[in-house]
Amino acid sequence: MRYLRELSWLLACLAALACSQPGDEPTDVEAEETGPLSVYVVNYPLRYLAERIGGEAASVVFPAPPGVDPAYWTPDAETVAAYQGADLIILNGAGYARWVELASLPRGRTVDTSAPFRDRLIPLEEAVTHQHGPTGAHSHEGLAFTTWLDPTLALEQARAIAKAFSQAQPEHEPGFRANLARLEADLGALDARLEAAAASLRDAPLLFSHPVYQYLVRRYSLNARSVHFEPDELPDASAWRALRALLEQHPARWMLWEAAPAPEIARTLGKLGVASGLFNPCGNVPNEGDLLTTMQRNAAELEAVAREVATAPTP
Repeated sequence: MRYLRELSWLLACLAALACSQPGDEPTDVEAEETGPLSVYVVNYPLRYLAERIGGEAASVVFPAPPGVDPAYWTPDAETVAAYQGADLIILNGAGYARWVELASLPRGRTVDTSAPFRDRLIPLEEAVTHQHGPTGAHSHEGLAFTTWLDPTLALEQARAIAKAFSQAQPEHEPGFRANLARLEADLGALDARLEAAAASLRDAPLLFSHPVYQYLVRRYSLNARSVHFEPDELPDASAWRALRALLEQHPARWMLWEAAPAPEIARTLGKLGVASGLFNPCGNVPNEGDLLTTMQRNAAELEAVAREVATAPTP
């Protein structure tokens, strides 16, 4: 059924775009008008980076609806056509937003922001298929794609965006460069804060509720393992047994979640000696603030965990 849905979606896209001639697409990134660049992105972190860099010289659109995981969301044919008509299409790369593999996007106007560090992308050790909210069943396989959780990689993605913007509108290059410099300072401060918090953890074992934190773990050498728990879905008996077995090998006292877990889940974890904290990956638009303030809250949470670890009695 999954393949039939994908085939039906692809046929709808082809029908909607039957009059277009991909061979006539420009090979260089050029805006047809002198107004703001029309920019479409595939996730919220890219929207934030593009808006910070572009300022008033770019109109950035992230069309995924709230409450979905953009990594597994599939746009309709009309939305794909809007992507194709943009001056620039900003991709995360690393296999993020798989619909782009089925769509015919103009290469000359498409920017893969993780291409500069392709050799540092993290392969997933195994594929795991499970439910995840309204997007239904999906599989974690191939490459880890939440690259922006490492601020140094987010900065490289920002630089790729700034380069593409400057090529498209060279008259605004000084403004793009100045905006990038301010963003670099913010991401550098965030990186230093996360690094200090991780150092304070002193190799304490941690758990993450979902396998999306690979770049964070690698950047700060966290002693962490991931499970496959959803914050609003009570794990079954086999999942709790697997967690107990994991805790015997990896005696974590904290699990960090994408969103606050249901009270019953938190209580059961508490009985196992595991407290719950938040570390929002921020793939979609946050309920409040922006990417930077969300990551700053994540850093504060990691600092709080580190303080708890420092004051905990030695077993």
